[in-house]
Amino acid sequence: MSSDSKIKKIFASLKEKKSIEVIVAVIAVVLMLVLYFSAKSSSSAKSENKQVAAVNDYCARTEAELATALKAMKGVGNTKVMISWESGVETVIAYATSNSGNNITTTPTIIQSQGSSSPIVLKELYPKALGVIIICQGGNNIAVKLDIMNAVSVLLDIPQSKINVYAMK
Repeated sequence: MSSDSKIKKIFASLKEKKSIEVIVAVIAVVLMLVLYFSAKSSSSAKSENKQVAAVNDYCARTEAELATALKAMKGVGNTKVMISWESGVETVIAYATSNSGNNITTTPTIIQSQGSSSPIVLKELYPKALGVIIICQGGNNIAVKLDIMNAVSVLLDIPQSKINVYAMK
């Protein structure tokens, strides 16, 4: 009987070890999945951050260049420019169209590079200006105001009704 009890003890300890091994294996698989998906989400977050940074750079650069151009105009003087923008960058991607009988399917064209895949980008459309406020030293002069409104309307392709010019204090 002692040999039976020893065998039972050995089987019990093996069962415990198997359950521990299974638990360790499950934890390892869960950790690998968490690492994999966090790397994927961080890379997509990085690309979104790059896109937001590109939009912010574009908007800030446009405001600065517009302020510089207006300062150079006769009678304008010191200038502050604020531009209201549409949402964000719109990316136009390439699609492949396949025809099979009556069914037409379009799928994004994907390119593989450095272990990752991404769609082929045909162009990026930057946000459009919705309205502009200009505060300048010559803003109380009607002729200067009209010159500014004409210049901004042409540069940003927006109607003059969406451009306001004010005098600086």
